[in-house]
Amino acid sequence: VLVTLHLSIPENEERFHYLAIDDPLPSVFEAVNPNFETQKGVRQHAFKGDWTRLYCNHRELRTERALFFCDYLHRGGDYAVQYLARVVAPGEVTAPPAKVEAMYEPQRFGLSGTVRVIAEPLKLPGRDRVASK
Repeated sequence: VLVTLHLSIPENEERFHYLAIDDPLPSVFEAVNPNFETQKGVRQHAFKGDWTRLYCNHRELRTERALFFCDYLHRGGDYAVQYLARVVAPGEVTAPPAKVEAMYEPQRFGLSGTVRVIAEPLKLPGRDRVASK
């Protein structure tokens, strides 16, 4: 699953220092870290849309969340951050809101909405039958 976080930062804001983006994953997902040897076969995804890719100085892809840190943002505008996640279990869950904040100015923050996610089990042909001898 390609996860895209869109950030709209007011144009009248001149600059931001030390932004933190925290995206908690729903329980049916886990982040894919392409830096691990076991994930080397994962294809890199192409960035699409009218949004500017946000350059992050540091990122942490954990089992339950994705964290991105940007030391400096020179102006407001529309930005996006993307990462890959995989479905690890079937179910219907609510994805918690992502949060972006200026780390040393906690009064400057924003929250995304919640999203309902439905993950269905993979149906393979012939797999729903019980083998008999």
